Amino acid sequence: MVAIVILWVAFFFTHSLLAANSMKERAENFLGKRYIYYRLGYNIFSLVFLLLILYILLFRQEMNFVFHSSSVSSISGIMLMIVGVIITILAFRNYDLAEFSGIKQLAQKIHHPEKLMIKGLNAHVRNPLYFGIIIFIFGYFIHQPTWMNLVSLIIIYAYLYIGTALEEKNLETVFGEEYRQYKKRVKMLIPFLF
Repeated sequence: MVAIVILWVAFFFTHSLLAANSMKERAENFLGKRYIYYRLGYNIFSLVFLLLILYILLFRQEMNFVFHSSSVSSISGIMLMIVGVIITILAFRNYDLAEFSGIKQLAQKIHHPEKLMIKGLNAHVRNPLYFGIIIFIFGYFIHQPTWMNLVSLIIIYAYLYIGTALEEKNLETVFGEEYRQYKKRVKMLIPFLF
């Protein structure tokens, strides 16, 4: 259990650190023209780290249940997971996946400035990808209510709130008043609530 907590904290710390504008500027100064690899490297690093954690969660945990799930809660959890995946897929439709992953920067040999996305699901929640993750993680816990999954859920939810706040400071730096006005109109993580 301690290992999973340490891994989640390390993942979220490095994820936020590498996504910070100050770190990107340092990387750009250090890497020069090779900065076009930064986004792809960041995504590969994050994916490998996340897969390690998921491997532990899915295949190495003991089945100590917080509560014993019934077929109703198991099916409800699966349905929530499906809704979370659908929301995440719909959220990705608002982005250029080649650019999001870092592949476009390599192909064009140039770093593109970010664009503020306020259409699609972003018109209803500022972070629709995280909204999909919130629903998916809750569904997974309902489906598989172990103590390790409960601890993961709490850590992920705490990070999503903290990480989103940090990310939004970066976005305010990049987009200024346009982003501040967007924040006034649209909720941060959950439509109509927070």
